[in-house]
Amino acid sequence: MQTFTSGSAVENEPEQNLADDFEHWPNEPATRNDLRILATRIDRRFAKIDTRFNKIDARFDKIDAQFAMVDARFTAQKSELQNAIRRDMFGFAAFLIFATTAVIGAIKTFII
Repeated sequence: MQTFTSGSAVENEPEQNLADDFEHWPNEPATRNDLRILATRIDRRFAKIDTRFNKIDARFDKIDAQFAMVDARFTAQKSELQNAIRRDMFGFAAFLIFATTAVIGAIKTFII
């Protein structure tokens, strides 16, 4: 079998890889053992791919958990900001009512 860059049998000369798996030359009929070996090899490759997908899925789960934490933080900050704005609004409204009342009282005192 000739390997070029990565050493993966999947990427290099499939005909030669199949010939290496078979007990006989490629122009002879395959035996059951040849097919069994080939099926086992393919199954191993799919198992490796499944493992890679599981690793990627675990990474996505971690990222989803991090987004959930960030979302919870933003929700808490939004709630605190809304409460602070309401508190400041009510304080400013109370100041305006008091100031308006004081101005009206001063106008009544000096003008009337």
